[in-house]
Amino acid sequence: MLTDRTTTIRASVGEVEFELVLTIGLVVMVIFIFLRNLYATIIPAIAIPISLVGALAVMYLLGYSLNNLTLMALTISTGFVVDDAIVMIENHIALSRRRTRTARGCHSRERNRLASPSSH
Repeated sequence: MLTDRTTTIRASVGEVEFELVLTIGLVVMVIFIFLRNLYATIIPAIAIPISLVGALAVMYLLGYSLNNLTLMALTISTGFVVDDAIVMIENHIALSRRRTRTARGCHSRERNRLASPSSH
């Protein structure tokens, strides 16, 4: 008895496409809600699709086919890219906030030093 697996494979591809789009949407939304920074939101919104297209291009050049295993690997690797992007964005935001606080502190100390009568 022969069975046609085309329908299940197409359904798997459709589900993975949906999951990847949903992942990108959720990541962008979560980053925007928690960081409230448009710049930090745009980075993963661009990086994730570019990395997926790059992975598919490498798979095509190496002659790999899309099967359930490669689709699962793409989904998992998207999670890794998302995690790394979030960590990098959080570090960048924290560093820029520290720099801003340091600059403000230096500015206020200098202003106080110049305004005090003993400095003249």
